[in-house]
Amino acid sequence: MLPVSRNLTIFVTLVLIFMLGMWGQVVLLGDAFGTNFWQAVYHNLQLFGLEGEWSEELDLPWQIEVTRLIAPVVSVAGVLFVLTQDTWVRVINYRLRFLKDNVVVAGLSASSWPFIQSCRDRYHLVVIEKDPENPRIMLARDLPHVSVIVGDPLDTAIYDQVNLSHAKHLVTFTGNDGQNVELTIKARNYIRDKHSPQLKIHMHVDDPHLSQRLKNYPKFFADQTVAQINLFSVYDLNARILLREYPPEGLAHFFCRQQVHIALYNFDRQAEHILLEATRICHFANASRVRFTVFDEQAKAKESVFVSDYPHVRSLCQLEFIETPIQQTSALDNLSTELLSTVTEHVVCFDTDGENLELAIILRGVLLDRVGCNSTIMVRMQQSSGLAQLLESNLGGPEIPDGLYPFGMLDKVLDHENVLADALDIRARAVHADYLLHHGGQNVDRRLYTTLNDWSGLEESDRKSNRLAADHMRTKFRAAGCEIVNQHSGVFAFTDEEVDLLARMDHARYYSNKISEGWRYGPERIESAKLSPLICTWEEQTAEQQQENLDTIKRLPGMLMDKFDQGLARDFYIGVTGHRLPKLDINDPRLTADIERVLARIVAENPGRRFVIMSSLAEGADRLVAKIAMARHQMVLHIPLPLPYELYRTDFTDEQSELDFRELVGKAKVYFELPMKFGNQEDLSARLHGMANDKRNRQYAFAGAYLVQHCHELIAIWDGEKEAGEGGTGQVVAWRWNGACPPDYTNPADFFSHPAMTEPIVINP
Repeated sequence: MLPVSRNLTIFVTLVLIFMLGMWGQVVLLGDAFGTNFWQAVYHNLQLFGLEGEWSEELDLPWQIEVTRLIAPVVSVAGVLFVLTQDTWVRVINYRLRFLKDNVVVAGLSASSWPFIQSCRDRYHLVVIEKDPENPRIMLARDLPHVSVIVGDPLDTAIYDQVNLSHAKHLVTFTGNDGQNVELTIKARNYIRDKHSPQLKIHMHVDDPHLSQRLKNYPKFFADQTVAQINLFSVYDLNARILLREYPPEGLAHFFCRQQVHIALYNFDRQAEHILLEATRICHFANASRVRFTVFDEQAKAKESVFVSDYPHVRSLCQLEFIETPIQQTSALDNLSTELLSTVTEHVVCFDTDGENLELAIILRGVLLDRVGCNSTIMVRMQQSSGLAQLLESNLGGPEIPDGLYPFGMLDKVLDHENVLADALDIRARAVHADYLLHHGGQNVDRRLYTTLNDWSGLEESDRKSNRLAADHMRTKFRAAGCEIVNQHSGVFAFTDEEVDLLARMDHARYYSNKISEGWRYGPERIESAKLSPLICTWEEQTAEQQQENLDTIKRLPGMLMDKFDQGLARDFYIGVTGHRLPKLDINDPRLTADIERVLARIVAENPGRRFVIMSSLAEGADRLVAKIAMARHQMVLHIPLPLPYELYRTDFTDEQSELDFRELVGKAKVYFELPMKFGNQEDLSARLHGMANDKRNRQYAFAGAYLVQHCHELIAIWDGEKEAGEGGTGQVVAWRWNGACPPDYTNPADFFSHPAMTEPIVINP
C-alpha cells in the first residue's frame, strides 16, 4: 500500500487541477455557467483523459489551457504510482539485505510506535509486522529511514530479509511476553549460526514475575558474546523515569518531612514496579527507609500475593495496604488527615487516562481541605496529547502549577534513549570498568566470581546492579549539594565528610538490591547459594571493606571527567525577599543596577558553582531579581510557593500579573508548594471582609523562613523599616541576621545539608 501522505498528495493535486478547470469554465461560459453546470463538469473531466476535442476550436481561458496541459500528466502519474506501489516496496525492502548497524523492531503496535518515531532520525529502522492489514504500516513507511517487512517475526526465514546478522539492535514489541521470549531465543541462535557481530536484543516483558524469573535463570542469558539480552518494560521505564525526574527525597524535603512517604492508588503492575524500583534506588543521606501506603479496593488480597512473591520487601521499606474503594469520593473523604499529612507524594496508577485524571482532581480537592496535606500528585497518563495537556509541566510557556504532574506518557517513555538504554548502559559500563580496574587483579576463579568478568560476561543481575549504581549517582550527588554539568573547571573533590556520607548511601543501595535478589550474609562468597560477606550493614563491614567503598566514591568525579567529559558543580542558592507592588518601583534604573551589581559580585566570588535563584515570585522584588538573574547569569529558577496556586493567584493585581507569574513558572527548573501548615484552603483564602488573614500571613512567613534556611546568600530589597504582623520582609531579614527561625517555621527535613547563614545582602530601594 502507498503511504497515506502520497495518496493524499495525489488526490489533493487532482482536486486542485479540477477546480482550476472549473474556474476556466466559469470564465468561458459566463452567465450560462449555471444552466450548463453538469456539461461543464463533464467537459472538465474529459481533459483528464485526453478526450477534450470540444476545446480544440475555441479561444480558451488560460485556466483551461493549463488544465488541458497538466491534467493528463497527473492522471497517468497517479495510475503508475498505484500500479507500481508493491514493486517499489519490494525494491526498497530488497536493499535491506545489505544494510548494517540498523535497528530491527518486531511488531508494529501502540507500544512500538512511539519508539519508532523517536528513532527515525538517528537509526535506519526495519520493522517486521505480521498483520498486513495493520493501518500503521502506511504511516511507518512514510517516515524517513523506516522500512516495513510484512511477515512473522518468529519465522527465522525473515531474518535474512532484514539482515539481522549485521543489525545493531533487535527490539521485541510483539505484544506477548511468551512470543518475545521465543523470538529472543530464535534470534540469538540465528546470530550464533551466522558467526555475526554481537547483537543487542531488547526484550519487552510486561510481567514483573516473569522478568524476575528470567533474570535468575542464567541459561537464558548464556552466550552474551553472541547476543546481549536486555529486558525492559513500559512499567519499569515509567517507574525509573518517575523517580529520576521527580526525586522522592526532593519532594519530601520541599514538604518539610524527614521520611519519603509514597501513597499508591490502585496496586496493579505499574504501582508494583514503582514500589520495587523505589526500594532499590531510594537510599538517602538521612538513612531513612521509604514508606509506602497502598490504597486499593482489593488491598488485602493483593498484599498477600505481593508479599508472597517478594518476601524480602518488608525488610527494605515500611509497607501498609489499606482496603478502600478509592474511586468513590466518599472513600477519599474518609481517609485519615493524620495519615495524609505524612504523605510526600501521591501516585495514581489506573490503566486509563480518564480514570487517573478524575481521581487526581478529586484527591486534590480532598487534600486542599485538610491542614498540611497538599503534597504532590503524580498522575499516570498514556499520551502527552489529550488529557495530559491539562497537567503538563515545565514546557517553557505559561504554566498553571496545580500540584498535578503527569508521568508515563508512552511517547516520552518509549524513547530510543530509554529503550536501547545506550546512555544508561554506557554509564553502567564505566562503573563496572572502574570496579574491574581496582578489583580485577585478585587471584580468583571468574566462573565462581562472575562480577569480575567483563561486561559481555556478566550475569544480567550484575548488569542491573551496575545500572542501578549509575542511576543512583545523581541521588548521591544531590545529597552532597552537587549537580552533573557538561562543562567542568578544574579538579573536583568531595570533602571527607561527604565521602563518608556517600559511601554509606551507596552501600545501603547495594545491600538492599542484594537482599531483594535473595542474597544473604556468608563468610565466603558462594554465588550459587547467594552468600556474600558484603551482605551486612555499614557498621558490620571490616575496615578494609569500608575503605574500598570510600575509595570508590573518591574516584567518581575523575570517572565522570575521564569517561564522559563531565564535571560536578556545587549548587549555590540565592534567596530573594523584598517589598511588593506598589511599595516598590520595579522600573527604577538605580534599583536594577544595584541588583545586577550584587548578583555579579556573588558569581565572581564563587567560581565553578551552579547558581540557583530561589524566589516565591510575589509581585515586586521577587520577580524582578529572578528575571535579572536568569537573563544576565542564566541562573536556574526554583520556586517555593507559600500557598497552592488556587489561593496564591488571588494576591495578583490583574490578569497580566498572573500571566507573568505563569510564564516564569514555565521557565523554572523546580516549583513546589510548601505544606499548608497553618490552615486549609478555606482558612488560607484571601482576606475576609477587609480584615487581615493572620493564618495566610503566617504561611507567607513560612515561605520566607524556607529561603532563610536553604540559601547561601539572601538578597533583601528592603527599606529598613519594621513591618507589623507576620510574613514581612523585615521579619525574614531579622531571622537571617539572628541565624535561626522560630520552631514553627523550621524545616526539619534532613535529606540535604543546610548552608551556613551569612548576613543578608540588603538593597535599599
